[in-house]
Amino acid sequence: MNISCTHCRKTLRVPDDRIPLGKAFSLVCPGCGRRFAVDPVMPEDFEADETIPLPEGAAAAATNDAPDGGVPDNSFQFLAQGARTAMLCTHTPPLLSHVRKTVEAAGYHALETGTPRDALRQMRSHDFDLVIIDELFGTRDPEMNNVLKYVSQLTMDSRRGMFVVLVSSRFSTGDPMQAFHKSVNLIVNTADVDRMAPLLKRGLDEHEAFYRVFNQEYERINGTL
Repeated sequence: MNISCTHCRKTLRVPDDRIPLGKAFSLVCPGCGRRFAVDPVMPEDFEADETIPLPEGAAAAATNDAPDGGVPDNSFQFLAQGARTAMLCTHTPPLLSHVRKTVEAAGYHALETGTPRDALRQMRSHDFDLVIIDELFGTRDPEMNNVLKYVSQLTMDSRRGMFVVLVSSRFSTGDPMQAFHKSVNLIVNTADVDRMAPLLKRGLDEHEAFYRVFNQEYERINGTL
């Protein structure tokens, strides 16, 4: 398993046989020397998750779960190469409607997910360009948001191509320290959701500019192999 230090973000490679099954544990980072906790999250763990009643109209999205526990149906397989995709993790109807309009207006094909289990299965079968997560998605405790936990444990080669937005009632919009702490690219306070479009555009532009040189060099090197 690849694990990122929560302090310095150094990626550690830990053999699977040294990881306790189904239990949280702690490690000392060889990079910064600080101890941090690890709580491995696997899609299968959601069988025992707390059940959160879904608002009316959101239950249909949960039917994306494959009945046999496998990969759910994914209409993105029919999109043209290069099409941008977004996953929306919220079951609050007003927020979902507004966010969907915003991401579609920005040129993304949006997929709604009804449960954290569905979201993780989708992320295992498709590399999303944009992920928007409500901090209370599938939980009453924002610190126990399993989709956020999963995102925080992705390796850098998977994570850098994904722009993650956290919608929160606790944190200020654009707070860089909280965004870093939560392993997301942008925080949007619920009071500022109506400004999602310009906030998202600016965040995406900054993200693209940050990785532009890296991506160009990466493509050049791979093109010569």
